[in-house]
Amino acid sequence: MTDVIARQSASKKSPPPEWNATTEAFYDEYEEHIYRTGAHRQVSLTFDAPQFCQDWINLARKHMRTRGLRIMYRGQLTDRHGTPRINKKTKEPVLGWMPYDESSEEESSEIRFETGTFL
Repeated sequence: MTDVIARQSASKKSPPPEWNATTEAFYDEYEEHIYRTGAHRQVSLTFDAPQFCQDWINLARKHMRTRGLRIMYRGQLTDRHGTPRINKKTKEPVLGWMPYDESSEEESSEIRFETGTFL
């Protein structure tokens, strides 16, 4: 979450009729509420390599207020036991956002190299 996204989300809501202060004060207070409690969401364009994502995160932290930035990728979701989740209707794997872990990427690249399969 960044302060820019929180500001954009706050601007979509109008102050309630019983609000006695200025509308600017309402937007500032609501922006802070969204920034502190808002759900994590995608804040940048998609990149094709993790190092570009890390560069963007470093740049964003330097120039704006940020909270909870991390690299994630689209992957197959698993349940708490580690088995892949399957959609009951389509019988296909369920895809979702997975946190990127550099150590697992290094391990999987070694496995791919050993088996000769590349993704």
